[in-house]
Amino acid sequence: MNMTESNIRLAAIKLISRNSFGSMSLRQLATEAGINASTLYLYYKGKNELLLELILEYFQGVSREWARHRPKKSATADIKLLAFIACHVRYHLEHQDEAMLGNLEFRSLAEEDLEQVRQARRQYLNALQELLEQGVKEGSLSCAEPKLMARTLFNMLTHACVWYQADGRWSIDAVIRHYSELVLKMLGAAPVPSPGIPAPRALITRRPMTAEARP
Repeated sequence: MNMTESNIRLAAIKLISRNSFGSMSLRQLATEAGINASTLYLYYKGKNELLLELILEYFQGVSREWARHRPKKSATADIKLLAFIACHVRYHLEHQDEAMLGNLEFRSLAEEDLEQVRQARRQYLNALQELLEQGVKEGSLSCAEPKLMARTLFNMLTHACVWYQADGRWSIDAVIRHYSELVLKMLGAAPVPSPGIPAPRALITRRPMTAEARP
């Protein structure tokens, strides 16, 4: 990817997070990216194609991050689960705009494009489902429906990017610890060994809550 295409993508993420995909025009996008509108068509047929690329890039990014941080196969499922929670939450809080775009704006896609997003999402969820199934087999986790629980956990953990504020009361480490303790309780696992949550910072200002949907 060259600099121009990278600038287009960054500009699109910025505009979509600020307003919405439906409110973004190609003229606005070209201005934000610092190029002529005609140059956009050298890279994308239209903004729907660009949106699909951005959403798929989001799923590829979070999948790569988990591949980098996934514990060894010999690790128990509860250890893998804690690593997954930390990886997933940190990625979404450090890439908030991309995460919001990837989980909320897919509704603007055509059905054939939406199927590609569903497939990318399924691949990521399968890794979490396999982890839960391992925990049930070895007795470290209690879960009657691993497939359903994987989707539940994905939605719950991802939702942190809706309310989190970088200058708010919670640090990223504190958010990770909060969700880790909550998920382990849900699955009947041993509590997280602790150093303790970092002291709160400033009073949090929450974003307006957005009804969560999924493909």
